[in-house]
Amino acid sequence: MAVRFDKKRIFGKEYYYGHKLSNYFNYEKTNTSRAFKRIISFIEVEGLQGKYLDIGCAFGFLIKEVSCFFDEVYGCDISEFAINKAKNYVPYADLRIVDLDESLPHPKEYFDCITAMDVLEHTKDFKKNFEKLIKRVKKGGYLIVSSPIDAWPYRFFGFLDNDKTHISVLKEKQIIDVINKNSMEIIKKSYFSPFPLLYKIPFIPFEIELILRKSF
Repeated sequence: MAVRFDKKRIFGKEYYYGHKLSNYFNYEKTNTSRAFKRIISFIEVEGLQGKYLDIGCAFGFLIKEVSCFFDEVYGCDISEFAINKAKNYVPYADLRIVDLDESLPHPKEYFDCITAMDVLEHTKDFKKNFEKLIKRVKKGGYLIVSSPIDAWPYRFFGFLDNDKTHISVLKEKQIIDVINKNSMEIIKKSYFSPFPLLYKIPFIPFEIELILRKSF
């Protein structure tokens, strides 16, 4: 039976503050340099540039951290509240309110790098939406994603996850199958636990983080 919820209500102000509808006590106090350390380091070391899109950008924190490496930066989020916050934080970014389950307005093979950190598990169809992102990456470009996975830590300790919008949690093999089907190369694969929130304790397969490159 499908899980139903009012997206506009869920992803409003209370989602980012107070720990009632999500795992966030105060999203505004996120230590972005720690939370996104591996991503920022990879983008810098590999010398990525060109066009960048952050899916589920929230307040625009990751866009802010990596904008110096790219010529054009874009962000989208289902939350109107979050996008309004992001417009103040990264006013130079092209920001849009987007429901990934409905459409993704950006052109195909347009971006040199796309990030989607803890986004796909919120959508109704993980595989279909994963493929939407892949199609927007240029040949030779990068897609960086993270998501909870259906493995023993999630099954045993999933009660720690306060976010009821995590409706599409797949097994790792299911995710890898989508990657292989769409000619994506796995550059790096990491496992971590997000508890305590955003500390990303390594090696525990509660979540998976994948750095992927699109084949030429």
